[in-house]
Amino acid sequence: MAEIKNYKVAASPHKLDSSNTRRIMADVLIAMVPCLVCGVVFYGLYALMLVAVCVATCFVSEQIYNLVRKKPYTFDLSCVVTGLILGLNLPPRAPWYIPIIGGVFAIIIVKMLFGGLGKNFANPAATARVFLLLAYSSLMTKYVGADVSNMLAGDVTTGATYLSGGVAAFKDSFWGVSGYWGYVLQLLFGYIGGSIGEACKVAILAGGVYLTARRVIDWRIPVVYLLTASVMVLVCYQSASEILLQLLSGGLMFGAVFMATDYATSPKWRYNRILYAIGLGIITMLIRRFGSYPEGTSLAILIMNLLVPIMDKFILPVRFGELTKSGKIKPQIMQWTMRGICIALVAALVVSTPIVYAAERRRPQEQELPVQYNYIQTMSVDALGNYYFDVKGSLKFDGSDYVQELEYSITLGDGVVQEIEPIKQSTMGYVAEESLFEGKTFAEISALSDLSTDSQTSATRTNTALKGMIEECFIASDAHAGAEALYGGYSYIKGAAQSALFGGNAFLVEGVADLKEYNYQQPLLFYVVIKDAKVETVVPLKQSTMGYVAEESLFEGKTFAEISALSDLSTDSQTSATRTNTALKGMIEECFIASDAHAGAEALYGGYSYIKGAAQSALFGGNAFLVEGVADLKEYNYQQPLLFYVVIKDAKVETVVPLKQSTMGYVAELSLFEGKTSAEISALSDLSTDSQTSATHTNASLRAMILECFEVLGGGAA
Repeated sequence: MAEIKNYKVAASPHKLDSSNTRRIMADVLIAMVPCLVCGVVFYGLYALMLVAVCVATCFVSEQIYNLVRKKPYTFDLSCVVTGLILGLNLPPRAPWYIPIIGGVFAIIIVKMLFGGLGKNFANPAATARVFLLLAYSSLMTKYVGADVSNMLAGDVTTGATYLSGGVAAFKDSFWGVSGYWGYVLQLLFGYIGGSIGEACKVAILAGGVYLTARRVIDWRIPVVYLLTASVMVLVCYQSASEILLQLLSGGLMFGAVFMATDYATSPKWRYNRILYAIGLGIITMLIRRFGSYPEGTSLAILIMNLLVPIMDKFILPVRFGELTKSGKIKPQIMQWTMRGICIALVAALVVSTPIVYAAERRRPQEQELPVQYNYIQTMSVDALGNYYFDVKGSLKFDGSDYVQELEYSITLGDGVVQEIEPIKQSTMGYVAEESLFEGKTFAEISALSDLSTDSQTSATRTNTALKGMIEECFIASDAHAGAEALYGGYSYIKGAAQSALFGGNAFLVEGVADLKEYNYQQPLLFYVVIKDAKVETVVPLKQSTMGYVAEESLFEGKTFAEISALSDLSTDSQTSATRTNTALKGMIEECFIASDAHAGAEALYGGYSYIKGAAQSALFGGNAFLVEGVADLKEYNYQQPLLFYVVIKDAKVETVVPLKQSTMGYVAELSLFEGKTSAEISALSDLSTDSQTSATHTNASLRAMILECFEVLGGGAA
C-alpha cells in the first residue's frame, strides 16, 4: 500500500504534453500574421482597421456574455482567433459596421449560446461569413484590386475576382510573365481582388507549414481538401489548366488551413478527418460550378461541420484488441477505406490531368473579336485550326412589319463550310437549306446566285441572309488566321493579315459615313485586300442602310496614286460623291500606308519618343517613318492623338501623310515641311501658314516628330 501512494492515479489520456488552449491559439495567431501583413500592404490601413474592429468586437462580446451570465472572464485567445479569421475574410473596403455585426454573430450566436469554447456546432468565423454574405451580399462581394502604393483609405477601383470575372480580372502580365502563368503568379502573390486574408497564397502556405510543424493542425485535412478539389475541377470544369486557378482563387486555401482545421468542429478521429476533407472538396467545387455564389468555401465548411457529430458517433475507430462476434480480430475497414480513397484521388489526378489537358487543347477557345461584326457574335478556334461561329441576323418580309430573327452555329475548316446548325430561323417556311453551303469554299458560296434547291422557285430569303453570314465568317477567319502585328494606333485599321482567301495584305477597317442629311454617323466595316501595289478587292461587311453604299469598282484594281487622285467618288456623274465612298477612300489610303510600312519594315534600335516603325518605302521611295504623338490642346485641356507617315528622300521631307490628327481645327499644314531639310525645319519659328495667327499645336508636334526621323537617319539606325 505504501508503494501505491508513490503513484499518481488519473483518468486517460496519460500522455503528457505542455500544450494548452492559449498556446495553441497563440500559434494560430502567429501563423496568420503573414496574411494580415500582406492584406495591409496590398489593401491599405483601412483593411487593418476592419480586422482590428472585428477582433475587438469578438473579445468584448465574449466578456460581456460572461458578465451577463455571471461566468468568469476568459482569456484563452480563442475569441481573438475567431475575430482575426473573420476579419481576414472581409472585403478590404467593407463598411465599418460589417465586422461589428459579424463579430457579435460569431461569438454570441454561434459560440457562446452553444456552451462556449469546444461546444459550438460550427466554425464561428465561417458561419458568420455565410450570414454576412446572405444579409449583405452586395457589400460582401465588392472587392478592390491590390494597390501597394495606396496605404491610406483613398480612392480605389472596384475590381473583379477570378471567380466572378474570369481572366478579365487579371493584368496582361506580371513580372514580365503573361498568359496562363502570369495569371497563376498574380493569384499566388495576391495582385488580384479578394478578401483581406486570402490575397497572398504564399503567406497562407507559410502559416500552414508553421501550424503543421507545431502539430497544431492535422495536415490531412488541408491536403486532402485541396486534392479532392483538384479532382472535382477536372470533373466539373473539364479543364486541367483550371486546377491551379481554382485552388489559388477565393478563400479555398485560407479556409483549408485556418478554418476547416478548427478543433471543435472537425472530426476527432483521424480517418474521419479524411472523409470530412473529401466532403469539403466536393461541396466547394459543386457550389462554385453550379451555385449562384462564385465562392463556396465557407458554406462547405458550415455544411460539413453539421455532419461531424454524426461521423464521430457512428464511424468509430477500431479499439486495440477489439474482436468481432465470431471472436476474430476486427478489421480496420475505415482505415483502409480512407487510404484507398486517397490513393484513388492521387491516381485520378495523375492519370486524368494529362488526358483532360490534351482534350482541353483540342477544345475550341473563344477569341476576342477586333471589331463588332454585322452578324458574328462569338468566334472560337480549336487546335486543328477549325473555326466556330455564333451568328445572328434578321429577315424582313416584304409588305409586312414582321422581322424574323435568325441564329446559326457555323463551323469552318480546311477552307470549306464544315457544318451549319440552325438555332433560330424562319417559322414561315423560309428555312435555310444547309446543303447549299456545306462543303463549299468562300469563292463557291460567293458565286451562288439561285439560293434554292427547288429550281422552280426563286432564292429563299433565309438562304440569302445565311449566305451573307457565312461570307462574313470566312472573312473573320481569314483575318484571324493570318493576323499580323500593327505598329501605331491607326484611325481606321483594326486588324491586318496575310490573306489566304485573296492573297496579299488584308486589312479590317472600321469608320463612319457622315450622313449629314440625317444627322447620323453611319458605322462602316470593310475588308480591304492590297496585292501587287493595287487594291485586289473590297468586301463590305457593314455600311450605309440609307442608300449610301460603297461602289467598290471605283477602287478595285487602282494604285495608291490613282485613288488619292479621285475627286468625284460616284459612278453616276450627275451626282456628287457618296459619303460612304469618301470615307472608304480614306480607309483604303490608310491600308496602303500600313502595307507599305509593313512590307519595307526595318529594325529600330533604341526607345524613341515618336517613331513606332521604319521602312524602305515602295510607295514614295526613300525612308518612311510611322510617327505617333499628341497635340497639346490647352484650350480644351485635351491631348489630341496624332499619327503621321513621314517619308524622307535625298535629305528632304518627300511627303507627310496624315493618318490621325486634330478634329478641332488644329490640322497640320504639310506644305510647311514638305521639301525642306532638317536644318530648315529646325529653323522654323512660326509654324502657321497664316502669319496673323500663332503656330498650331499640331504643327509644333509634327515638327518634333520629323526632326526625330532626321535624327534616326543621321545616326544610321534606320
